[in-house]
Amino acid sequence: MSGQDFDLMVVGNETEACLSAVAAGRAGARVGLLHDPGRSFGGLLTDGGLAYVDRDSRHEFVADGANADGLFGEFLQRAGVRIVALDPVTGHSTLAAMMAEAGVMLLGDITKAVQTASGRIQEVTLASGGTVRARHWLDATADGDLAEMAGVRFADGFREYGIDRYLGISPLPMIDGVDAATIAAGCERLAADPAMQAMRQDTFGERRFLDLDVGPDYVLVGPPFLGLAYQRWREAQGLPFPYPFQADGFNVAMVGPERSSWNGLIYFADDLEDLLRLSRQGADGPLQLEAAHFVRFLKDGMGWPHARLAHPTGMYVRQARHALGTRHRLSLADIVAGYDRSSVGTFAYYADFRGFATTPIPRPLTAHVILDAGLFTSLANLGMAGRSGGYTPFAHSLCRLVQYNVTLGTALAVAATLAGDSLADVPVSTIRATLDRLGILVADPVGLAENAVGQPILQADALFQKETSLA
Repeated sequence: MSGQDFDLMVVGNETEACLSAVAAGRAGARVGLLHDPGRSFGGLLTDGGLAYVDRDSRHEFVADGANADGLFGEFLQRAGVRIVALDPVTGHSTLAAMMAEAGVMLLGDITKAVQTASGRIQEVTLASGGTVRARHWLDATADGDLAEMAGVRFADGFREYGIDRYLGISPLPMIDGVDAATIAAGCERLAADPAMQAMRQDTFGERRFLDLDVGPDYVLVGPPFLGLAYQRWREAQGLPFPYPFQADGFNVAMVGPERSSWNGLIYFADDLEDLLRLSRQGADGPLQLEAAHFVRFLKDGMGWPHARLAHPTGMYVRQARHALGTRHRLSLADIVAGYDRSSVGTFAYYADFRGFATTPIPRPLTAHVILDAGLFTSLANLGMAGRSGGYTPFAHSLCRLVQYNVTLGTALAVAATLAGDSLADVPVSTIRATLDRLGILVADPVGLAENAVGQPILQADALFQKETSLA
């Protein structure tokens, strides 16, 4: 293929990759998607099993907030998502349809090598033996695979701050045979048990948790009793944990009347290569077995005899590494302070350090989506939109989420449509105007103004102080 074939080549199967390619196609670019043909479109949200979608929190507070989610919101609407529950099969087919409509050329192959020269990606060699050239490239893989091959360096976990750990990982079992009412009743029964109350006090002290909430397509199990009951059951069975375990709440997506996806089994791996392997290949044998143990607990420990594992478990690796060398490395302090230089949209969410004890804030933070966090100083034609982008480990609490990176990726895709030699040459005002013309600009001035509620609380938090003291 010649360099004239594509204005932009997007790399990855993730939702960020697919929707970025859609944005470029709608903006008039000649765009291709280089994807693994053995995996579904949607990545974490489909193959990965994260059916409980972490979406912009405006839908919790504003009646029409769910309709202001840009291209990500269009995808959820077309996939039939009522609030948060995404059926993986429907997610894949919806992304495929949107890309076909936008004229995205699909290249099913694997990147094997990247050739760079004069501060640009010149050519990508494929596993099939072919090569691809494009004027601009977008790495929308989960772990920055294209960027790594192009010479980008990474920081892993929290080690730069002297914390030798990563955010928790979670197998995501899909379970048949249990409806939302049964789940809620079981959680209420555990909460009324004095022994479980004592176990909570011994484990968490005065830590506060979210309430139990049953919605149209979800059960939010905020209290930790179900996780504690599972821990107690496993110990009684003499079953060893594959990694250090922490009981927590569960996000349960009801993708059918008696089909649910469970996110809340929290384990801690401490080896980067393990995390990258789990991210790329899915749950290994021990974590597949862990999902089966959890279903046994639901059957025997909770008295839900019809529970059964309906789908091979997915894997949610929240954090592995963070790209260095972007034009701006976004920090949590930037988000709290309302940093808006090169802002191409907004995203609202609670600062989510899964597995770390942090100070709860009453409302989500609204973060600017910063274009410069996805542009590199040394590679003029490479952008990056994914959880391994140019964020500090603490900013990662918001910036790892799919919707944040869809907003960033669509802006980078528009830049690639308009740019000459460098993605950074396109004025942010022009990118925003194009996103607005396409009907996918995400802007939340009300949420930005309400950040003042959470700012003083977060500024007193130990994790926030750790970041700012070492910045």
